[in-house]
Amino acid sequence: MKSKIRTLGAIILLSAIILSLLTSCGGPSETTTPVETTTPAETTTPPTTPPATTTPTTIEIIDQEGRAVTLEKIPETIISLSPANTEILFALGLGDKVVGVTQYCNYPEEAQEKTKIGGFSSTDIDVSIEQIVAMGPDLIFATETHMTEVVPKLEQFVPDAAVIVLMTSTESFDVVFEAIEIAGQATGTGEQAAQIVSGMRARIEAITGVTENLTEAEKPKVLYVVWHEPIFAIGGGTLGNTLIEAAGGINIFQDTDGAPMTDLETIIDRNPDVILGSLAVGTGVDLAYQFVLNDERLSDVNARLNDQVYGVNDDWYGRPGPRLVEALEELAALLHPELFP
Repeated sequence: MKSKIRTLGAIILLSAIILSLLTSCGGPSETTTPVETTTPAETTTPPTTPPATTTPTTIEIIDQEGRAVTLEKIPETIISLSPANTEILFALGLGDKVVGVTQYCNYPEEAQEKTKIGGFSSTDIDVSIEQIVAMGPDLIFATETHMTEVVPKLEQFVPDAAVIVLMTSTESFDVVFEAIEIAGQATGTGEQAAQIVSGMRARIEAITGVTENLTEAEKPKVLYVVWHEPIFAIGGGTLGNTLIEAAGGINIFQDTDGAPMTDLETIIDRNPDVILGSLAVGTGVDLAYQFVLNDERLSDVNARLNDQVYGVNDDWYGRPGPRLVEALEELAALLHPELFP
């Protein structure tokens, strides 16, 4: 769940040729005789239309790995190699163009009806290159985890498809906004992307505009457990940590990096006021939540004593996509119900 990234997207240039109508009119000619003068009717030369010319439309993108990517046209068939990318594409209204997704792409419901091209992994064992080749996509959205094995193979075996890398490991809201904007630029949906980002920014600022004024004493200490045996908790430099801080909390493992393994003694010593347990929605396994809710060894920590133990939707809290703002709003209400009833 680690992250680091920074790159920016470029602009869609869409040009059209304007056809001109050139009209030529013949002037009247006069004939004079000693008997009478006649003026023949005017004649008009039919307008001529110049032959149409075509200027190729290309889209230049700098993806979140800093790679320059050129698309010769707006794509019609798209494959997504991560659940976050899939959610972004559907939010942009591109569901009809998405032809392949991973087996973990469970939102929206329509995504589950798409052809599965394998799992979400950094190796081509889980991502079926052969299946992707057979589908002949115009555009493939990959992630940083695919850079070593999958992206080189895609560029070798699917040369007609553009491959854009979007980051899935990040601690920054801005990186999520950038990913949405890049996807919009690449697919001709830049306006929709801008609207999504604008809406997300407004909802996030509605929360942080309140929580940034809290004192340290007013911020509850939060533990977010993603697995129970061994215990893995959300640390610093992660999207989960950013959500906790933006919602007005203090992550008890903010001094660590990523999702470190910890132990009961450390948790008890740091004594969280609120505990979040993963519901692992994509897999349907809520063992982490059941652990923090029921394990007797945690019965004396503040969160258990004050009944502040909650199961959270990992698909919201862990995917860098449009639903991230829903996680923030929910968490803010859990940590500060007096401020966000």
